[in-house]
Amino acid sequence: MNTGNGELTDDLEQIFSTLRHEFGNTVNSLKMTIDVLIRNYHDFDENARLEFLYRAQDQVERQHKFLDAMRTYARATVGELEEIPLISFWNDCVVLTRERLADKHIRFSHHIQSESCRIIANLSAVQNILKYLIDNAAEAVSDVAFPEIELSAYMLFEHLVVQIQDNGPGIHPDIRSRIFTPFFTTRSGHAGLGLSICRKMLNQMGGRLELSNRQPFGTDACVWLKTV
Repeated sequence: MNTGNGELTDDLEQIFSTLRHEFGNTVNSLKMTIDVLIRNYHDFDENARLEFLYRAQDQVERQHKFLDAMRTYARATVGELEEIPLISFWNDCVVLTRERLADKHIRFSHHIQSESCRIIANLSAVQNILKYLIDNAAEAVSDVAFPEIELSAYMLFEHLVVQIQDNGPGIHPDIRSRIFTPFFTTRSGHAGLGLSICRKMLNQMGGRLELSNRQPFGTDACVWLKTV
């Protein structure tokens, strides 16, 4: 993954590409619909006119949904940071994971390899990030014969790394470079903001998010949090 200005440039290029595609398609479709309606208005009966008006309305609603998603991304900010004792933080992580996986019949294990420390973060923001990543992992193993999710934590370079591992299919190479791009998704009905918002909030807390494939299969999500 790129870092610094290179990463920012890549992100902006991908975001603008998504915007061009989304708004370009809907605007062109809306224009064609209105043009046909205007040219044939007097020849169309009332039902035909309504049909084209509904088509235009659908395209406008699609644009509104995309604008709402853009607002959601822009408003994703982290509140005040605090110092959180490691033990209480870790216990909360385990309880949160158990709650998200309740009744999903997924084997769950957890372990921590860390010295005593305090995490500098916004607890609510971190919990929301972990909820999203746990739900992602649970969805990834939904079709696996023996689904497993492992939660672990360890210290590295003055950071606490919280690791969520699953034994799902992993990240397809074709989309690897786009998984953090806002509005990119492979799942119908999703806005494609989850991972990008998680990374944005972690950056605001001085941390970061990394996703990689495990061997021979599965995904490894690492949440890096600053410590004192």
